Amino acid sequence: MRNEIIEMIRAALMERERFFSRENEIQIYLANYFNNTQEFDEVFIEYHIPSGLIRAYPWTDSQNIYIDIVLHKNERYYPIEIKFKTISQNIPATIFGSNTSIVLGHHGAQNIGCYDFWKDIRRLELYESNFANVECGIMLFISNDESYIKPPLNANTGYAQFSIHEGRVVNIGQMLNWNKILTISANRPPITLSHAYNLTWNNLNLQQHKYLLL
Repeated sequence: MRNEIIEMIRAALMERERFFSRENEIQIYLANYFNNTQEFDEVFIEYHIPSGLIRAYPWTDSQNIYIDIVLHKNERYYPIEIKFKTISQNIPATIFGSNTSIVLGHHGAQNIGCYDFWKDIRRLELYESNFANVECGIMLFISNDESYIKPPLNANTGYAQFSIHEGRVVNIGQMLNWNKILTISANRPPITLSHAYNLTWNNLNLQQHKYLLL
């Protein structure tokens, strides 16, 4: 079923003709898409898990986890995490029936964006290993920021091990860590992954926007 869900996400993204303006718009769009397929027993958004239910949970910034989407079918659960990181871009929009334009926010902090990508990946792995009815989760990252797609110019830069550039390969059991002690690393511990990952960026039918889907 996981592969079918991935293909549903690809289809939903390719059908999309309007720009997303924020992350929860992607969440709602996909949740509605899943509901409309009538393939699932339940579709949850902001699925709540107390972090204390997960053994050796490495992050202490919050006692609660909210998964963007969880799909339920035949007693199996499929968690989906979503990230949307943008730089400034004028995009068309319709507001109260009038055609206009808005400017996407500039998130910056690509080092944190990369870390948060792998943090979500690791959390998906932890859901799978801690709960018998949870299948391997799915990660969706959408951005119009080319800096995510390119490898770091300096392999020794602080966040380089967390890079999510095109063609990145991460092996089973590989630990991702900061290359040096940084202020931002204080509450962002190293991440050791249980699965292997091969990162391939895909184009959306939206100017400048691309996505990763794992």
